[in-house]
Amino acid sequence: MSLPMMGHADSCLRIDLDAIITNWRYIDSLSSAATTTAAMVKANGYGLGAKEVATALARAGCTEFFVANLGEAIELRQHLDEGGYERLHIMTLHGCHLNQLDDYAAFRITPVLNDLEQLSRWRLFSQQRQKTGSGRLPAMLHIDTGMTRLGLDADQADWLIQNKAALDGLDCRYIMSHLSSAEVTGDPTNAAQLAAFNELRSWFPGMPASLANSAGSMLSPDFHFQMTRPGSALYGVHPGDIPTGKLAPVVRWQARIMQVRRAKAGDRVGYGGTHQLGRDSTIATIGVGYADGYSRMLGGKAQVLIGSQTAPVVGEVSMDSMTVDVTDVDAAHLRPGTVELLHDGYDLSHIAGDAETISYEILTKLGTRPKRHYLNS
Repeated sequence: MSLPMMGHADSCLRIDLDAIITNWRYIDSLSSAATTTAAMVKANGYGLGAKEVATALARAGCTEFFVANLGEAIELRQHLDEGGYERLHIMTLHGCHLNQLDDYAAFRITPVLNDLEQLSRWRLFSQQRQKTGSGRLPAMLHIDTGMTRLGLDADQADWLIQNKAALDGLDCRYIMSHLSSAEVTGDPTNAAQLAAFNELRSWFPGMPASLANSAGSMLSPDFHFQMTRPGSALYGVHPGDIPTGKLAPVVRWQARIMQVRRAKAGDRVGYGGTHQLGRDSTIATIGVGYADGYSRMLGGKAQVLIGSQTAPVVGEVSMDSMTVDVTDVDAAHLRPGTVELLHDGYDLSHIAGDAETISYEILTKLGTRPKRHYLNS
């Protein structure tokens, strides 16, 4: 990618939409034809652009999309409607809350109901609409099986089993739960949650079921049911210890070299002078910092790619810039030039490891300043 591709920005994310489609199709191939493969596009498509990702997947045949909350859902609905994708389903994981009901109906959003209060609120609203001639409102029913986060707890689930009339007036499209440790294939929690889920769903015969996230989609077909809900794997993130060599890399990050300077042995680099040069060196200052989503933890650890050569990040990562020791890099690549921060040789798993976090956080913390450039859109 040339420097003009960055426009007014100092860095650019190259996002391969075909790779996202390839990953979705691969995950879809792991399940039977009776299983629908949805797509998680919450948190702005894991930082890569929910509108662009969802549109590409819709063209490829994906019909089910999950976001976190109503604000994300409305924005995505408006975009998909404008593109002619009015029939696609959008679900919100956080459920429906007070003063949101009318917008849920107006924008055709399906809430995932996480507790009896949400269930009662949505059911009464649906029944009121039916009296005016509108049809039943859709919903998904979330029952917790061990995540202890969202979903009906054991007491609420028991109450609902004894009072299934509480679902009257609703079109419950799926019963769902969420795996807590699916990325660890041998974790006994997986089998325990599967058994708990099978027991719970047996009380709601005929209701389609959904349990598997990205990692769960790669476990045995026992976990797949009628819908899988991959998220991170769509974006090229390999979940835990599951061998997923067939996932295509999705994103590369390239940044502008703003200045190249000579420095002497003994000079200190960056805030606090945490890095002292052991030789006369050439230092490049790059136009990316922690405000762009490049973690401060990467100072003194990360490597960037310049041409075909790597160079270490030295000193503290600043808000808007970082410094790289380019002493051994071919000078022809430095003026004007760019570095690759995220590339095949230093991918999401490497950058996450050096930042002492997970790939999900790296993606979702990408700031608004890097320009998004979509390939194959």
